[in-house]
Amino acid sequence: MSTNATDDTNDARSEEPARRYAELNIGDEEFVIYDRENHQAWIQSSMSLDVADLR
Repeated sequence: MSTNATDDTNDARSEEPARRYAELNIGDEEFVIYDRENHQAWIQSSMSLDVADLR
């Protein structure tokens, strides 16, 4: 994974916490979840859940 993220973080800094995190589908059932304010904070997983399902 590249350390040069190109996501526009200006619109991610909002009052809505769900906007801070984003998901990328990088292949067959492979996901990367990352923090739009800190691009060095990410995890890769073979499964994903909607944030609303966790509340």
